[in-house]
Amino acid sequence: AEQFAIQTGTHPEVETKKNIANFKRQLQMLGFSYDWEKEVATTDVEYVKWTQWIFLQLYKMGLASQSEVSVNWCPALGTVLSNEEVINGLSERGDHPVTRLPLRQWVLKITEYADRLEQGLEGLDWPSGTMTAQEQWIGKSVGTEIDFNVDGLDDKKVTV
Repeated sequence: AEQFAIQTGTHPEVETKKNIANFKRQLQMLGFSYDWEKEVATTDVEYVKWTQWIFLQLYKMGLASQSEVSVNWCPALGTVLSNEEVINGLSERGDHPVTRLPLRQWVLKITEYADRLEQGLEGLDWPSGTMTAQEQWIGKSVGTEIDFNVDGLDDKKVTV
């Protein structure tokens, strides 16, 4: 939305609302039935205030901090791109060169909260693909140990 706004001189809120209305229209044309009273727009001011509140709670718990992180920077677009938006070193939109550089970013320490997040998945009746995606997003990993024999010492092993 931001890039489109820059390119067209239109405020992101205007185009986002148009896109939401179009999406809803398409769903209704397909005959989908939703309770639109429960609709949530992540760009809505009422939603954003709760996003900010959640972030503050994470920050207070030491789960949010700033760090230098290597990012995909596109000078032509003036923005950071996700890995999915970079194809062979070029931006997906416009084929502009993208470089990796360190940039100060907010980082959420999700792995420090991994056990609690995984517990929240227990008992959910979600498709296996969704569950796998959630588990991978949480990113909890458990290491392993390997025993190596030491040349010249038959009884000696090194555990790594």
